[in-house]
Amino acid sequence: MNMDMTSISLVISGLVLFWAFSNDHWRVLIRPQVINSVLGGILALGLAWNIRAYLPGMAVDALIGLSFQFFGASLLVAMYGLRPAIVMLAGVTTIVALASSWTLNHALHQFLVLGVFPAMCACGVMRLVGGCLPKHLFVFIFGHGYVAGVLSVIIPAVCLMIWHQAFWPTSLGLSMDLVDWFVTLVVLSLTEGSLSGMLLAVFVIYKPNWVPRFNDQEYLKIPAKDQA
Repeated sequence: MNMDMTSISLVISGLVLFWAFSNDHWRVLIRPQVINSVLGGILALGLAWNIRAYLPGMAVDALIGLSFQFFGASLLVAMYGLRPAIVMLAGVTTIVALASSWTLNHALHQFLVLGVFPAMCACGVMRLVGGCLPKHLFVFIFGHGYVAGVLSVIIPAVCLMIWHQAFWPTSLGLSMDLVDWFVTLVVLSLTEGSLSGMLLAVFVIYKPNWVPRFNDQEYLKIPAKDQA
């Protein structure tokens, strides 16, 4: 059973990475003005994935993998786009897996659950925000940073909880006290959204070249300079 799940996760991860590299979007990561933020982001997120905290008195296995840590998938999507974010998340997973001696199954699980699924949810929220709200700096930071960050935790966590409840309600150590689980989810999602929004605001203001998805002319209404 475990080998079957590992094989399935490996196939899914391979298909996701193939899709991420299937066009030139990922090349934004190797631009000279961006490469420093990319390498720094991978290292910083690798450290964040190794720092976890749990509610006092709460069993580690009671929250279906939910712990107080910065996932960062939503922030990467807001800065670089979905495909480049997935490439970076693969790098983060590889570094942490090697440093922490993760098994292949655990590494694939982390890549999909902490990386790909939240990144896809965040991308969907950002597209919804971009399609429904005007192009404005506040909308970009609040919608793409805070709101997308919050929902990138809530949506995967709820889906994962429903999946576990439906198929493995006891074998995976799922706590039946949904109040504790819900409180932790709220705190975790608000923390993720706050950190994503704060960091996105700092980067947009002080290091806009680190945020290729942010366009001054589009969000700040700055006219393009006349070309000589």
